[in-house]
Amino acid sequence: MPIIKAGPYDVDYAEAGKGPAVLLLHSSAAGNRQWRKLMEERAGKNHLIAINLFGYGATTPWHNERPLTLGDQAGIVAATSHFVDGDVVIVGHSLGAAVAAEAARRMGRDVRGIILFEPILFYLLKRHGEPEAFVEFDNTLRTFAANAKRADWDAAGRVFIDYWGGHGAWEEMNDERRLRVIHILPPLVYEWEMVTADGPTMKEWAAIQAPVHYLYAADTRLPSLALAELFRREIPSWHFHEIPTGGHIAPISRPDLVNPIIAEILDGTAAS
Repeated sequence: MPIIKAGPYDVDYAEAGKGPAVLLLHSSAAGNRQWRKLMEERAGKNHLIAINLFGYGATTPWHNERPLTLGDQAGIVAATSHFVDGDVVIVGHSLGAAVAAEAARRMGRDVRGIILFEPILFYLLKRHGEPEAFVEFDNTLRTFAANAKRADWDAAGRVFIDYWGGHGAWEEMNDERRLRVIHILPPLVYEWEMVTADGPTMKEWAAIQAPVHYLYAADTRLPSLALAELFRREIPSWHFHEIPTGGHIAPISRPDLVNPIIAEILDGTAAS
């Protein structure tokens, strides 16, 4: 796996194809392997670079004394973009979508388009009067963090997987899959704290220069639905796409529904 330097950090990435550049940012507890199918499908049309964020693959874990911020994550995305020709489209899912939005906000004209699947910018729910949706996620975060603090990663994994995948999803996984998930759970402690802390205002998100496409599933969790409606109300100039099913993990569980929409947007961005 190739490595680039982003200041003091190593950044691990995978790449495929030739053409206009697309940066792919993964969700929590996934890593850049989640984009393999999309990379196979688009390799004939795009140069695809799937980045591992802090603590995934061979990318340096976050061990700073201060809390991790969206700006820290966006910094390694911007550093990666310097190694490609021309401007980029950034595609992100969940954690990766939150980071993609921040990277686009900071990179300005170097970004020609953004595709976000359910960014977990949940601090906005608290700021904009959506207490029920915010509390649901915050309670889940607190339960996860308590288990992580005790190093009870099996219990933490159950909280995470059952929340996003539905009750019983953890039990349905075989031991090998559970171990793979447990191995990449530690970064979630600072990732989820990052997205419930304060961040950019709606006015700052609206100032993103590139076209923004916001994807979400009709059957996702309340916080993600509430956030999609909040962005739709506050930034109507963005483009919103609803898929019928698949929930928050649809880019992983239902690429047959998500990837064609991403492909259509990428083709339209290239044409424009």
